[in-house]
Amino acid sequence: FPSHDTDTKYREMSVQPEIDAAVDEIVNASICVDEEDILKLVLDDVQVAPNIKKAIQNEFKEVLRLIDFNNHAYDIYKRWYIDGRLYYHVVIDDVNVRDGIKEVRYIDPRKIRKIKEVSKKRVKNGDATVTKTEAEYYIFNERGFNVGNKQSGPTTQSGLKIAKDAVVHVTSGLTDRIVTGK
Repeated sequence: FPSHDTDTKYREMSVQPEIDAAVDEIVNASICVDEEDILKLVLDDVQVAPNIKKAIQNEFKEVLRLIDFNNHAYDIYKRWYIDGRLYYHVVIDDVNVRDGIKEVRYIDPRKIRKIKEVSKKRVKNGDATVTKTEAEYYIFNERGFNVGNKQSGPTTQSGLKIAKDAVVHVTSGLTDRIVTGK
């Protein structure tokens, strides 16, 4: 995924008139705001009971309503296109979990980081090492994770801890060589 520093560069580039016009053209070609339902969930090939499909469809429509997708589809898609990813904090009522999702809040991708705590154990009689994930969660920091023009290190984990299941993360599928090392 793009680094936090790369996100800032992409956003700065997107303000340039020529690039902004090109991005607008792409977004306009992708989002048709004249239709009643801009986005549909098709579950034809999903092998679950009809009542489960109906529940999934209802929750999907509720999430679209919560983020006001029909009115903000253009902005949401443009943000995703420029940043290459979106993060949303999904808020539920801890007391009445069965009431479902209460709110969906956008999170700036430069201000959140996924943390994976792992333990490594050497296998007896061999050179192999077994890696086990101990915990996964997100850290949100209002100031972001850039220090000046330098990327802060992986040990910088100050901020609000958010459960992995409370964050929805949507990527473009493209990765940044600097971050992934590939």
